[in-house]
Amino acid sequence: MANAWRIITLPNWTVEKRGSVRGDVVESRKVEGYGKVYRFTGVVNCPARFLYEEFKNNLTKLPEWNPTILKCEIIKEIGDGVDLSYQVTAGGGRGIITPRDFVILRRIALLSREGRVVDDNPHGYISSGVSVQVPGYPPLKEMVRGHNKVGCWYLQPRTVQTAGGKIEDQTLFQWLMCCDLKGKIPQFVLDVAFATVMLDYIVHVRKFVAEAKARAEF
Repeated sequence: MANAWRIITLPNWTVEKRGSVRGDVVESRKVEGYGKVYRFTGVVNCPARFLYEEFKNNLTKLPEWNPTILKCEIIKEIGDGVDLSYQVTAGGGRGIITPRDFVILRRIALLSREGRVVDDNPHGYISSGVSVQVPGYPPLKEMVRGHNKVGCWYLQPRTVQTAGGKIEDQTLFQWLMCCDLKGKIPQFVLDVAFATVMLDYIVHVRKFVAEAKARAEF
């Protein structure tokens, strides 16, 4: 988690692709020990706490509203804010990348501006994950086992004033990705695929948020 936060807050990123929504951007940079990492940044119209609680408490429900994830199950709750999960992604990049499965050790927390874990009034919320090996979940013959070197969703609360003077909560949504998808995939293909996957993902997040708002869930 500390490594994910440190990397996602680093300066000097290079733009890979901009999205159709103003402010949406996928960037990349090289990081010692990890190689090339990718970062998505965009704004979602909901309180950051709402998204954090959804990711925290309803991880297994992600496939219900996010078609980029085919399966997600909790293997074990290890402690407060720490768990093991098995996930299958739908692939992406307009068919460039086939489905992969992952075994992820996840850590979620509220963070201060300096990246320290706090109990309340956070500067941001983090849900981080790294691949691990777990007995009973070996790689499957029919599935390529991906390796998540470092990654997180980092959600920062923002408020904006509308033209009518109303104050609304927003989330500055950032996603750090550094995956070894295995297989001999050229870097230029990965650049296109990762950028496309990240920009597709945020479309589903915004749709989920809009539907939740319509149901008065926040």
